[in-house]
Amino acid sequence: MRATFSDGTHRDLTFVTRDNIPFVKTNKGDIWLPTMLVVAMRRGEDLELTDPISERAVAINRVQDILTTWYSRRMKRVEVQAPPAQSNRRRLLASPERLTGTCFTGGVDSFYSLTKNQDRVGAIVYGFGLDVPLRETAAIERTTSLLEQVAAESGKQLLTARTTIRKFLAPDTRWGSEAHGAALASLGTLFSPVIDRILVPATHSYATGQKWGSHPLLDDLWSTRRLIVEHDGAEAGRALKTSLIADNPVAQRHLRVCYMEFATMNCCRCLKCLRTMANLAAVDRLDSFPTFHEPLDLQRLGSYELRRGNAVNQIRDLHNFVRRTPGKEDITETLAGMLQRVGVAK
Repeated sequence: MRATFSDGTHRDLTFVTRDNIPFVKTNKGDIWLPTMLVVAMRRGEDLELTDPISERAVAINRVQDILTTWYSRRMKRVEVQAPPAQSNRRRLLASPERLTGTCFTGGVDSFYSLTKNQDRVGAIVYGFGLDVPLRETAAIERTTSLLEQVAAESGKQLLTARTTIRKFLAPDTRWGSEAHGAALASLGTLFSPVIDRILVPATHSYATGQKWGSHPLLDDLWSTRRLIVEHDGAEAGRALKTSLIADNPVAQRHLRVCYMEFATMNCCRCLKCLRTMANLAAVDRLDSFPTFHEPLDLQRLGSYELRRGNAVNQIRDLHNFVRRTPGKEDITETLAGMLQRVGVAK
């Protein structure tokens, strides 16, 4: 898909899937709408799609209500125009065997949603180019192997695509706080000939109220008659999720949380790695996760400065979890010190 902006510039958005994945036949604009709407709002330009979209005016208005309220200085309300919706009733009724999919990266949120919904999930969905850049060929090969193993060991179908969607979004939007939920909705719609529901694992719990690109208020609004988009897992914070997957043998073999270095599975030195390792150590399961190949360095963890609300929320959540665990005073004190330095009540 090529987008043309008001200043005359162009930008391409592509998806490449395996040959056995059928392409959406009706209302193809549903694939592009979530991503393009966020970009249009950020640029303050009305959106005109050449492909039809499902009838979803109410949902589009609510998305704009939320984003312009959260980011009043960055997002503007825009008009959306597209050709009339094509009926897909026949297609829906003719597809009784479509699966429930879940977005999956190999991290804690992904494994929690997969474990929690083991009986209803039939496919795991992943987009190369979202968390791992397409230029990182070795990391893509390693991630492909991980996904194939998790799918086989979990008894799920694997649906993958190579996409430039994050590169497309980058000039205008902030990936985490604004855009990644829309990107996942576009990815899910791409696979809607195969799945009729896509779970988007929650980054934050209901307790935090964190404004984020994937959010309980937003994700469901990307649904169409062809695909239900479902925000999943916000009932649990990251610390509780980690403890609940700690005995899952598939997670033990394949958990991947690190994006600091694409040369290794988990660097064991970044804040995200160390936070997860501390969480696993708190429930006496760190030794069960060989993907963390170095000992937990609490001194290094404690040296990190928490500069973003997301990082503060995650450390506070972990501190609240660990302080209730007897015999883990060293971890508790490390986390308390990190919070104290940024003036956050524990």
